[in-house]
Amino acid sequence: MILIGFMGSGKSTVARALGEKLNLEVLELDTEINILCGKTIPEIFDEEGEPGFRKYEHQVLTEACGSDGIISTGGGIITYDDSYEIIRNTDRKVIFLNAAFDVLYARISGDKTRPLASQSKSQVRALYDSRIERYKNAADLEVDTARGLEETINTILEYTRL
Repeated sequence: MILIGFMGSGKSTVARALGEKLNLEVLELDTEINILCGKTIPEIFDEEGEPGFRKYEHQVLTEACGSDGIISTGGGIITYDDSYEIIRNTDRKVIFLNAAFDVLYARISGDKTRPLASQSKSQVRALYDSRIERYKNAADLEVDTARGLEETINTILEYTRL
């Protein structure tokens, strides 16, 4: 299973909960990038920009797809064409975690660990709008995470057990 969605959609939280419930390993791509590079995400963005970060992200996605478990992606993974194609063409279930933009923005505003969230609300909104169709096109299921963790988990479990 691969979890995709915008910043603040709950990918990490949902992945951990699903991992515990299903007794599966959770691969956090941002954590894998930190390990690979020995740097934080903001440091990578500062030193190599978003294109450099996306290349590392693609590398760890490719490696993660070779293992079992739940893959929790970064919000912008679908903007890098090679990563997007992997997600679109995988045999794994792809779950798009979403919520109303204002809910997502409230969750991420002021978070210094998210380089792209430090922009103005209108810039973050434009980023969200620019990605929404790719999320929808790559996903097998879209889940509104504003309904709470338990309902999100139950919706995903019902879908994946079909």
